[in-house]
Parts: sequence; structure tokens; C-alpha cells
Amino acid sequence: MAKPKRVGIYVRISKDRKGQELGIQRQEKACRELCDRLGWGVLKVYPENDTSASTTSKRTRPVYTDMLRDARDGLIDGIVVYSIDRLTRRIAELTHFLEEQKEHGFSFATTEGEDTATANGRMILTIKGAVAQQETERMSERINSSLLQRREKGKPHAGGSRLFGFKEGSHFQELEPKEVEAIKLGYGMLMDQRTPGDVARAWNELGLRTPEAGTAWDIHKVKRVYRSERIGGVITYKGQDIGDSIYPHPLTRAEWENVQTVLDARATPARKGMGKRKHLYSGFLKCPYCGSTMRVQWATIQGRTFRRTFCHSAQVGAGGEKGCGKVNRRYDWIEQRLNEVVEAALMTRMPKPQSAPSEDLEGKIKVSEERIRALRSRWKEGKIEDEDYFDSLTHLRTDLQTLRARQAASVVRESRVETDALAVWRDEDMQNLERRRAIVASVIDSVEVFSVGKGRKKPPELDSIKIWPVGAKRPEAAE
Repeated sequence: MAKPKRVGIYVRISKDRKGQELGIQRQEKACRELCDRLGWGVLKVYPENDTSASTTSKRTRPVYTDMLRDARDGLIDGIVVYSIDRLTRRIAELTHFLEEQKEHGFSFATTEGEDTATANGRMILTIKGAVAQQETERMSERINSSLLQRREKGKPHAGGSRLFGFKEGSHFQELEPKEVEAIKLGYGMLMDQRTPGDVARAWNELGLRTPEAGTAWDIHKVKRVYRSERIGGVITYKGQDIGDSIYPHPLTRAEWENVQTVLDARATPARKGMGKRKHLYSGFLKCPYCGSTMRVQWATIQGRTFRRTFCHSAQVGAGGEKGCGKVNRRYDWIEQRLNEVVEAALMTRMPKPQSAPSEDLEGKIKVSEERIRALRSRWKEGKIEDEDYFDSLTHLRTDLQTLRARQAASVVRESRVETDALAVWRDEDMQNLERRRAIVASVIDSVEVFSVGKGRKKPPELDSIKIWPVGAKRPEAAE
């Protein structure tokens, strides 16, 4: 085989914390010296700095991909690396590389002297690749074991960007008092049926900003704060609840779990009319002729501006057909009538008495926690095998999480006893529209709006709208 004249040198280092590329420079120097001894001409260097090639890495290696493409296209006719583990630590990837070399005929060499021209040389290279993969996997096991032991001691992962509520540079071990106070304020608001949007507005009014970019708060940013296990001192490992942090945290575990229950409930599919809208009853109004949802919008006719609701001819109806366009009416009168219906329904509602707890969840939780502590103690003393320990621990933690979820749901139910829904309903501020629409959705399922003709001066008849309360059976559903 002729000596290659267009060699590509591939150099890689997994960690380069200082960014000085010293490891890459040493590899390149050794590879160039090898090319000089072999009489190979170097065309290009492919540096891949601070990039892992292990079996556990999820990052792609674009430079390695580019090098293989150049070899397939004939841009380079040889590849030189410092050692086989610099090329790859995955046996499957090494096998693919050797197949590419065989198919496209480019030369390959390492400074350790591997020879791919013979079957024996390829076997030795494959064995070295398997050893490199095994070392990577053993290293991963040691790291995972160390991380698990750290979690078992109540020490959460210390990396990552600063989280609202914790001091900068404290590795989540010290709290920021002002931010903790805001988190507790938001917790109280959420438990009082306020929304993450309400919490965002409250934090913005206090002059608080996000720790990452210093921007204003919105619904999604608030949710990310309360969704973080760190806020409740909950330590997880590979998605499993490990225990509680030994460091201070803004909320207790019970409070954090209460918030998860509230947010999960809000994340369920919205009922009809629960979207973010500008008009109180938009989404509830239906055309009785074609079944499509009617629109509400402002209109100006002959210098007069008013709101109207209408069946849009381009709107898709219940049967999948477009709207009929038969209904076009003023919205204000409809809104007034529906307001009267909702308020009358609220007047009849009485606060629900709190029922006594049917079981001692707190006692069961304490028993489960004690069983976990006892199991952990036996494991640390070497009285139980690792496999049995982790298997038992998984079952115990699953039971504990179930009990805590039930307890959180119970607390949330008690906090949701509506004592003054009428006051919420009568607050007509636009920022309160979402809460008012939630009250409407608890009373009204939908409203059929009939056409009353054009040019009528007197108020419409009451039966020009048909209100379907929540839970009412439709004629077609009746037996």
C-alpha cells in the first residue's frame, strides 16, 4: 500500500477545565512525530477538546464525524491518533470505524503501534477497545456509587446555576432570606387558590428578578422554582426519592408536596372555556344551529362601538363542518343575564365542612420513615447485600411517596374550602378574569345563543339563550 500523503490527525481530551488544550497539544506533537518516522504527509488536524467518547456520554462528536466524512470522500487518505482510547471508548463505535476503513481503504495508525493491516492486529485493537470501554464503565460505576453515598448522607448535587432562594456560590447550602420570604408568600397564595401568574405579579411588584438573567417573573419561571426538589429539600437520585437534605431549604417537604399537588391539578386538561381570553363568557357560547363555538369581539358600526357574539362561517362546528353564520347578537345583554345566573348559584353555596381525617397518615409516614432508616443502618453495617438493600429500599420509598401524596392531597383539599367565592366573583378587575372564568366553569357547561332577528329595539326574550348547567343531561343523552 502506498504511503498516505493526506493524513488527518485526530486529537481529543475529555476534560479541559482550564481550557488550555495542553493535552491536545501533546497528542498532536506525538502524532506528528509518528508521521515523520513513517513518511506520511499531514494535511489536517481534527481537534475535539473537552469532549467525552465514553459509553455514558450523550454528547455528539461533530469533529469525529467530519473526519470520517472526509475519509469517505477521499479528502484524507489516512488517520493517526495518539491511542485507541482517544479515538473511541465504545466497542461498537470502534467496530464501525474498522468497517469504514476496510470499505474506503484509508490508512490508520496510533503512536502505540497498532496495526490494522492484519487480522491479528485488528483483534488486538478490538481487545484494547473493549478494555477502554470496560474502564469507562467501571469509572462510571465508581462515580455513581460515590454520588449515591453522598445523596444517602443528605447532601444534594452541588452543581448547576443558582436557584431562587439560595445564595450565589453557596452550592445550595445557604438561603437568601428575602427570596425565601417571597417563596413562602407565593406558597400561601397558591394554597389560597391563587395562580402562578398571581405569584409572578407579586414578586415583580416586590422588585424581585430571576437569578439567571435578572428578568421579570412570569408563570413558567415561577413554576420552575416550585417544581424544583431543592426548594423542599428533597434529594433524588436517577429520578428516585432518596431522602431529605441536611441543608436548609425554603419550604418543608410537606409544603413542597402540597405545591406539587396544586400545580398538578392545574396542569390537567382545561375544562371548556378555561383558556386565557379577554371576555368572561367566550368559549362558553355555542351556536344552536351548527354547534360551533361562537366568537366574541368588539365592533364599530356607524360610529358606535360595542361587543358582539356571532357564529363565524369559517369556524368548525361540532360535526366537523363550518359554522352556519346564522347568529349575530350583542354580547352585553347576554353577559348580564349569565352574571345573574352565576351569582345566584354562588349565593346558594355554603362552605363545605371539613371532614375528620379517616386515617392516621402522619403516623403511617413516620413508621415508613423509621423502616427506611433501619434498613439503611443495616446496609451501612454490612448486614444486608446491596441487591437486597436497593430492592427493599425501592418498595419502601414507593409506599412512602404514596402516603405523602395522599397527605398532600388531603391538605390541599382542606385549603380549598371556598369561604368567599362571591367576593372573588365580584372583583371585575381584568387580572382576576381567569379566576372568574374558573367560577363560571363550575356553574355553566355551555350556553346556546339563538338568533333574534335584525332591527329589534326591545331587550331579547329570556328564552333567546339556553343555559346548560354543569352536569345537566343533553336531550340526546337522555334515556
